[in-house]
Amino acid sequence: MPLCAPRRKRAAKSGTLSEIYKPPDGRLTKGVLLGQGGTGDVYKGHHHRKGVVAVKMANITWSEASVSREVNFLRKFGGHKNIAAFHGAYYRAPLEKSKPELLELVLEYCDGGSLQDLITKNNGQSLKETWIGYVCREVLKGLEFIHQHRAVHRDIKSPNIMLTKEGKVKLIDFGLCWDLDPKTGKCSEGDGTPHWMAPETFRRNNKRVAYDTKCDIWSLGITAIEMAEGEPPYAEEERVKDLILNNDSPQLRSNTWSPCFVSFLDSCLKKDPTERWSAKELLQHPFITGLPPTKTIRAEIKEHLRAQHNWPEKKRLRRAARWAIKHLWRACDICAETSTEGKEAQQLALEGFSYY
Repeated sequence: MPLCAPRRKRAAKSGTLSEIYKPPDGRLTKGVLLGQGGTGDVYKGHHHRKGVVAVKMANITWSEASVSREVNFLRKFGGHKNIAAFHGAYYRAPLEKSKPELLELVLEYCDGGSLQDLITKNNGQSLKETWIGYVCREVLKGLEFIHQHRAVHRDIKSPNIMLTKEGKVKLIDFGLCWDLDPKTGKCSEGDGTPHWMAPETFRRNNKRVAYDTKCDIWSLGITAIEMAEGEPPYAEEERVKDLILNNDSPQLRSNTWSPCFVSFLDSCLKKDPTERWSAKELLQHPFITGLPPTKTIRAEIKEHLRAQHNWPEKKRLRRAARWAIKHLWRACDICAETSTEGKEAQQLALEGFSYY
């Protein structure tokens, strides 16, 4: 159990969320709203031990079972490097009868923003093909881990893919995540975000659906098109179910992309899920294995994010630090004695300063 989410003592292993989790009692404060989702709003917050965090307000009154399920998935998957870390949770009782009970989920704060932010703030231009490949690779690593545990995310899309300031990629929002049936290996829940949903996840003639982990691969393929074209297929259409079911698989509109990228998308967007590649297989696709070094791509994304968010340039900070230290030395030379003890005192006083 994370230190920041202590349990209440209870006799049984089971219990309601209000019995399991304590109120924050000053340990957690919320700040600005970061985003609004179907399973809860997310705020920037501050935790007394973890520092800056993201806080998702999960509505227990609406569905305690779904919140409990999300918490379980966060605890199970939050340790993977491509999934936002889970730091614990706090119970928030309603202040009024008309207000819902809430569980405040404390998550890793990704200061680079969402992939959707990166796309929309790129002035209508496509992301670089190597960036697209890098994001896809990192998402596939997270998906392979989830799929190995016989679960499906079911909501892979640009708002649910986050970036850190260093250009690392993290999956978030496990509100729709679901375990596969241990007997059939299938999921029968027909939920998701329509533009990114795979054909097999839509109910037809009110018949129950049955699909597996390949639904996440389709969603990743749609997200890759979104990175390339600035929006998912059928973005202007509200009712996309029939278009996805009846039309051929979406393709890139421009012919300027590499054959390798086109082949990767084709492998993601097979309408028959049995022909669609798995996360493990796609990690061996030439589009992924042929990427430039990770360090190179992250450096490019990091610089792009720095300019986009108007973060101070590190070189400029170094110059400022050197200037401050230089003038501090001069002040020490004036004030300190010329004895050996005085020089040693100067050195000790400056040991706390670094050039980064």
